[in-house]
Amino acid sequence: MTKTDHGDAMLLQHRVEQFLFHEADLLDRWELEAWEGLFADEAEYLVPPTDVDGDTASPETSLFYVFDDRQRLHERVVRLGKKGAHSEMPRSRTRRLISNVIVSRDEAAISARASFVVYRSKDGVTDAFIGHYLYQIAEHADRLMIKRKTCVLDLEALRPHGRISIIL
Repeated sequence: MTKTDHGDAMLLQHRVEQFLFHEADLLDRWELEAWEGLFADEAEYLVPPTDVDGDTASPETSLFYVFDDRQRLHERVVRLGKKGAHSEMPRSRTRRLISNVIVSRDEAAISARASFVVYRSKDGVTDAFIGHYLYQIAEHADRLMIKRKTCVLDLEALRPHGRISIIL
């Protein structure tokens, strides 16, 4: 690896980390429309079930907790922003911690993997969702955009949470 290649890799690592931290901050501040703007037109947002290998799970062979294309992602954001979103009114307080970010690039896309903990507090109860994210990221006019975000939960089951009413 040349000095230039190493510098490019370090710059990409920094850009992607800052992008992921920005995404987490938008979600924690409940700025869902701005968060939605981070996604490319052909994007997907997925949460595979906890009883399969989330890194390789496919919506064609497993029933996912969440399998949103771009249109369904938009509908999710609109629904969570309404007062009629009973499971999130009043909305949960969340705090996301992201670490161990690993970034790679090929000709077609940028891939990233990151560990996460999402703390959710509501009605006097705090739950922790732990796992890792898998991202496919594209560059559009020097701007990073999410093509696919997969949230792999490292839980044996959703209990005691029971459901996923927040965006991970």
